[in-house]
Amino acid sequence: MSTGMVERPLTERSRIADGKKTRMGMIYAMLAGPALGLALGLLSTLVSKPPFSLQQPTGAFAIVALLQVPFGVLGIGVFLLVSGTWRDAGRLIGHPVSWWNLFVSVGGFVGDLCYAVSAALIGGALAGPIGGLFGVVGAIITSILYREKILRWSTLAGLIGLGIGIWVVLSGGKVVSPTHGVYELVGIIVIIVALLTWGFENFAITAGTDLMPAEGFIWWRAFLELVIANVLMFAFFPVARTMAGRVWTDPRLITYGAVIGFGWAIWIIMGYYIGIAYAGGVRGGVLAGTFGFFFIGFFSITVYGVPFSPAIIIGSAVMFAGAAFIVSEPGAYLARKRG
Repeated sequence: MSTGMVERPLTERSRIADGKKTRMGMIYAMLAGPALGLALGLLSTLVSKPPFSLQQPTGAFAIVALLQVPFGVLGIGVFLLVSGTWRDAGRLIGHPVSWWNLFVSVGGFVGDLCYAVSAALIGGALAGPIGGLFGVVGAIITSILYREKILRWSTLAGLIGLGIGIWVVLSGGKVVSPTHGVYELVGIIVIIVALLTWGFENFAITAGTDLMPAEGFIWWRAFLELVIANVLMFAFFPVARTMAGRVWTDPRLITYGAVIGFGWAIWIIMGYYIGIAYAGGVRGGVLAGTFGFFFIGFFSITVYGVPFSPAIIIGSAVMFAGAAFIVSEPGAYLARKRG
């Protein structure tokens, strides 16, 4: 049997295996969406209520540092223990690329904090769909630095769909946003900062999962964010100490924190890291962002009591359709790629 006859089946099998892995990552990214919607939808509701409403943006800082990240770290830790991958986290200590975890953690923390601040100003129903654009930002950065060609007619159609979707979502802002005028504008600017920061984090995760095991990477990203958030909060925000005392002595808030943190951890594990590790920063990142953040808006107006606005649902659905076009590969493109 000639070498060419052997190599071709091996190449074909490798291509099929890569395709299955990519599809699995995309499925993980989509299935994790409802968990993020329940988690950050609840966070968006609580951030404007006592004790977090005592002072802003300290309240947004406190809800991230006291509820979201601690329970998220606990959820990720349980996942590592159950899956037997906790050793991967330990192996990263002192590793030459371990500094990359700190870079990702700082970016993730800034994005999480900006989202909480924006949710306090414009509500989760509006901040969620806009924040979901971080996947597109990350995909663009990843495609440029990894030289992955995504400029196709389907990509352009998807970007147009995202633009239309955002326009429709913003048209419903007067109904769902608790503030208007300058405060609403500030909230939109802050969520734009969040999506840009998350977009760079998306690329950093793509690069990081190429350098180290994704499971250990997850742990250090969340744990270092916990350390950074609490050190900064207690050092520079004295009112946060009062908030911390009220949070950790209120069983109701602790229960809410478990919902927020565990839901965020599920999305981090399934949609963000595994989705990106399997499907790449373009497909995994885009689906994890748009689908997950779509559910923030959806649950905000259907479960958490935000005034109903058809514009939020329609606009978010159009955005998700646009994202689907971006991650799709037309038949002609696939034929050229396989040839």
